[in-house]
Amino acid sequence: MLKVIHGSEVSAHQELMDRVFRFRHGVFVDEKGWEDLRQPDARERDQFDDAHAIHQVCLRDEEIVGYQRLLPTTRRHLLTDVLGDLCRTKPPRGPRVFEWTRFCVAPSHREVRPRANGAFLELAQGVVEGGMANRVDTVTVAIDWRLMVIAMQLRFFVRPLGFPKKIGRDEVVALRMSFTGETLTTIRQARGCDGPVLERPERQSSAA
Repeated sequence: MLKVIHGSEVSAHQELMDRVFRFRHGVFVDEKGWEDLRQPDARERDQFDDAHAIHQVCLRDEEIVGYQRLLPTTRRHLLTDVLGDLCRTKPPRGPRVFEWTRFCVAPSHREVRPRANGAFLELAQGVVEGGMANRVDTVTVAIDWRLMVIAMQLRFFVRPLGFPKKIGRDEVVALRMSFTGETLTTIRQARGCDGPVLERPERQSSAA
């Protein structure tokens, strides 16, 4: 089960969110070498960690093993204000589009091929569940280009928005990824579980 924390509720989850920001710094800065994100306090936060962000945290016995953030594209977001050079065409925006950012899995829980009980598939299902609860059917994302194949295998409809660019140790590409009920069914089949992964799948006002 993914823990969902809305940006407006971060103050009520200070200890966990402090660990989240340290986790993000450890993955994106220390491991991946995204030096522009380096912070002296070793907590990776940016201007989009505001009241409109939706944080999804994957826990195993209180250990953070995965994380992702969803942002409404009706406001400023990464592909409009920070990573615009990844896009040769304008990324889609609107109430039916989320930006999927800071997706990461702890090194100790990564697999060459995502496992049924692994954090990767749980996070992927969380994006689709959260999107469908908010009448969203598309996400934009900047990820390692090698994850495109896995996304298509999970029945995301993937369209590159530009060419890969070296960021730190990664080759990052901006993508438009749409999903349907078939995507959710495929992920559930891969996980061998029909149940939800979000503790609160209801519609969120921050997507408006």
